[in-house]
Amino acid sequence: MSPDGGGRKKGLGRHRAPKARRAGLLAGILLAASTLFAGCGVSPTASALQSRLLSVSDLPTGWSPASTSSSSVVLGSTPCLSGLSTEHSGWTNAVAGFVEGTAIPAIGEVLATGPKAQQRWQALGRAFAGCRAATLDLAGKKVTSTVRALPFPHVAHVTSAYAWQFTVSGLKIGFDLVLFRVGKDVGYLSYADLGAPLTPTVRTYVRAAIAKAQGKPVRIPDTISVASAPVLIAHTRMGPVAYRSVGSGTPLILIMGYAGTMDIWDRQFVDALAQSHRVVVFDNAGIGRTKALAPPLTIDAMANQTGALLTTLGIRRADVLGWSMGGMIAQALAVLHPAQVRRLVLCATYAGTGGIARPTREAIDALTSSDPQQALADLFPPGQASAQNTYTTAASGYPPAPAAPRSTVSAQARAVDAWWAGTDPAGRRTASITAPTLVADGTEDRLDPVVNSISLAKRIPGAQLVLYPEAGHAFLFQDQSTFVARVEAFLR
Repeated sequence: MSPDGGGRKKGLGRHRAPKARRAGLLAGILLAASTLFAGCGVSPTASALQSRLLSVSDLPTGWSPASTSSSSVVLGSTPCLSGLSTEHSGWTNAVAGFVEGTAIPAIGEVLATGPKAQQRWQALGRAFAGCRAATLDLAGKKVTSTVRALPFPHVAHVTSAYAWQFTVSGLKIGFDLVLFRVGKDVGYLSYADLGAPLTPTVRTYVRAAIAKAQGKPVRIPDTISVASAPVLIAHTRMGPVAYRSVGSGTPLILIMGYAGTMDIWDRQFVDALAQSHRVVVFDNAGIGRTKALAPPLTIDAMANQTGALLTTLGIRRADVLGWSMGGMIAQALAVLHPAQVRRLVLCATYAGTGGIARPTREAIDALTSSDPQQALADLFPPGQASAQNTYTTAASGYPPAPAAPRSTVSAQARAVDAWWAGTDPAGRRTASITAPTLVADGTEDRLDPVVNSISLAKRIPGAQLVLYPEAGHAFLFQDQSTFVARVEAFLR
């Protein structure tokens, strides 16, 4: 996420809609799959059950009802499930489904009652316990899902849990299926997401489903995911700054790069870090509802505004992670406000000492292309279509928001040029950084030749360097699970 030299906005943000529409269709299929083992309850009893299922008012902002019709899903040849009865007499069920935004995650819920309901659920649990794989026909496409027992954290009334994983449309999908019993009634909740769903998140929804089935009032907080967390305004000494906050624990500030809004962060990446940190993402100067700074805009000025945000939020000392231009801002913050930075993670970024290896003209021009694939090629190397699709699908979960203004992007480009040239005051003082530092990049980074990360790590005293093979500028999303683990280990 480096400057395009002409002030035009980065191409990626303009092209979420096709991926979002595809993800919306995928969510419908996943919901249908998650309720495949339910019957069709339309009796008065089923209507009464419906009021004890989760509703939109119980869920975070951004969730909406979704169809749970299983007409597009057929269970294929799966011996471990072949013994399940298709007889629905003696039990009645109600079904609900929801999707966040236009993409996934998606939730499917079933609640059943009647003299044979518990018998049915016991049979279902026994069948899943013996399953290792299942074949699904999803809208005419056959996919094989692996099935394994899930060691679900203790939640009262949960009887068993299973993790399903498969790949469809180039996306790795996982949905956790958790069976529970409430009095004489039984049910299950499925939570589908990209990759493996976060267990603490699934646990929160399962607890809410059980409480609602018991007739108790529930409300899942908006801050369970950064995608639903509200945009707040911090009134700092350098003007208002728009931000989102999610999670709890040691504060971790994520600083976005060139032309990006806080909605460019991969939702799963942020939510994973929020399992053990209070993560704050925000819009840089002149973007969204964050006040523009007096010209000329500099990296140092953006670092000062970041420091002002921390002060206003009452965060005395934070871990800081910056990506690309955000990594430059993070370095300047550590130089100008060292007492505010506990540990520093610099992703795909540059030293500000001059003499860096600049990206090629071809790579810079790709950012302004009307072809979204050219823009994505700056972030992901060839052969990483799955990583591209996963990232854009995850990003499409945020509510619609305007892109960075062209005037701001032009100002950022000039600020980055000054940093590259070594004329930014803080950039020349990188060697004075005292915070423990982790420098990371992908070996195939088109926008930031990897030699820059190597030299940056050598310049900062005691800095650690980690490089991800066959990964590009967006390595932190492409190799998300391994990088999050590395970050967590470093921040301990």
